[in-house]
Amino acid sequence: MKKLFLSIVMFGCLLAAQAQGTWSPYASVEENVHYTDIDAAFNYPNLQLMAANSGIRLGGYYTHDDQLSGEITLGVTGIGTPGTFSRKIVPMEFIAHYNMISPKEGAFISKFNLSAGVGSGLAESSNGRFGFSEHTVLGANMEMKDLLPFGTLIMGTRYTMFVDDYIDGTSVDGSTNDAVLRFYTAVRLDGIPKKAREAMAEAEAKAAKFQADAKASEEKNETLKKKMDAAAKAHDEEVAQLTDALSACKDSLNNENDTEQVVNSSNLKGYYVIIGSLPSEELALKHMSRLGLSDLQIIHMKDLNTYRVVYSKHDNKTDAVNSRRKARSIRRDAWIAVY
Repeated sequence: MKKLFLSIVMFGCLLAAQAQGTWSPYASVEENVHYTDIDAAFNYPNLQLMAANSGIRLGGYYTHDDQLSGEITLGVTGIGTPGTFSRKIVPMEFIAHYNMISPKEGAFISKFNLSAGVGSGLAESSNGRFGFSEHTVLGANMEMKDLLPFGTLIMGTRYTMFVDDYIDGTSVDGSTNDAVLRFYTAVRLDGIPKKAREAMAEAEAKAAKFQADAKASEEKNETLKKKMDAAAKAHDEEVAQLTDALSACKDSLNNENDTEQVVNSSNLKGYYVIIGSLPSEELALKHMSRLGLSDLQIIHMKDLNTYRVVYSKHDNKTDAVNSRRKARSIRRDAWIAVY
């Protein structure tokens, strides 16, 4: 008896250690048929018979996942045959369930479980005298999840086999140990009513839709922003081009008669500080105009086909070097040309 009781305790500890799912309150009522040394009566319209073989259980129901679950319950149940005997059993049971079907949304039967477990409890061996009796349990049940607004309805049957032969108060040599076939209806309180679950699911669906709409709106705004940025950039470039064209026109008008500013390189002699070299006279005049400095000059290099903007002219190299330092504050790559 001690070994079986220790097995029951270890089974319960293992179930608790693996508790990664949820626990729920659990209650059941049952009606029993006994297989003992005294023949069972089957006249169930007799209320006395129903009362003698009825029972109730309370405990906790653990759901690990859609396939595995278990329960720990303590109950009070009776077996008897009116006018012959009536006994009470107070068992504690540890039952494991294995679901045989895949859960389907909206199905009437959400699970069909095969059950197996062990238990131990007080059994009345004779009127007023009790002793411990261990037993094993095999059975099956079906769960109807959405039938009740506050939990899951469970209906099933279990065959309980005791290690003792005195459950009916009578021990007969050579007979088999006592057993009880139990038919039960239970309710597991899942915590959230069906309507609440439906409302939560609807709220989650709306939240997901709002989130998707917000994301789509954000992507649309981002696309629109990129288009607006591209249009603004194109507009700025167009304005810059028009500004350059207007400046070129003004430079052309201002320098239309200033051809004397362009000097041929063949007539030069000395040291010249250069702050620009451009491929055309128009660009050279434009560059000179942008600098906004007076006393600038343009040298046309025929052999190089380029126009150089002169910052200053010197007769000796020392003065040219000193002037180049100042010119580099205007253009960092200013250099000295010697003619």
